[in-house]
Amino acid sequence: MNAPVYARPPGSVAPPPEESERPGARLQGWWDRLAWALLPASCLGCGEPLPAAVSPLGLCPLCRGRLALAAQPPQACASCGRPLDAAEPPPGYVCGGCRREPPAFDRLLAVWLYAPPLDAVVHGLKFGRLDYLGRHLAVAMAGRLRDPLEDLLEKGDLVVPVPLHWRRYLTRGYNQAERIARPLARRLGLPLWTGLARRRFTPPQSRLDQTARLSNLGRAFHVRRPGRLAGRHVLLVDDVATTGATLDAAAGVLKAAGAAAVTAVVAGRTPVHSWE
Repeated sequence: MNAPVYARPPGSVAPPPEESERPGARLQGWWDRLAWALLPASCLGCGEPLPAAVSPLGLCPLCRGRLALAAQPPQACASCGRPLDAAEPPPGYVCGGCRREPPAFDRLLAVWLYAPPLDAVVHGLKFGRLDYLGRHLAVAMAGRLRDPLEDLLEKGDLVVPVPLHWRRYLTRGYNQAERIARPLARRLGLPLWTGLARRRFTPPQSRLDQTARLSNLGRAFHVRRPGRLAGRHVLLVDDVATTGATLDAAAGVLKAAGAAAVTAVVAGRTPVHSWE
């Protein structure tokens, strides 16, 4: 069972010392404090006033303590990240579903379970125009996933956000996956690449059952300038994964364009009992 704690190993969530040394960081800090003094914010999880101008994830300390960490290998499938029932599975163990139908991505890593209060954070990012939450999620993801991604960081290839269709982009004003991927790439020291695009408008995956999700994404993605991907190891970034169908479809297109490997990373993973 995952402990409902906010993953805060040293340097994982609080900005490292060099954060304040970036150009404009001090000015941004003053602006954040002024905005909070004029318009105090409420916790996205419980609605209580936040105790400081910059509260990670827009959550109070109590709600951050309620965040449940997602299982990581070897307690989860080394491919799709599904939690395993075995008490001590061997390293690199792959679940039966992935052995029968291997996904196009090589690994799927998540930081938290997509459950309250993380759902309020993601909802604020996607629909509340709180785009700064993408940076907060990226800070936490960089700290939590740095060790599992150590081999990818050594190769130093590309970070790619899952794209929005242009119609949804115009409605929302930005791509929430890109709002996470850009600061994540900066923290990991990898280049961001936005050559993956959606060519077909599809219904939101959250409104579909598992069967419809798998068929909803056929030919949804394409790659611009595929030569950039030849032999590359790609870090594919999205906000939330449920069955992994979106990431699977995107990874398949990236590999067809020449990517050597695709590791998918998300902030939240929907609990297994909600997949059906």
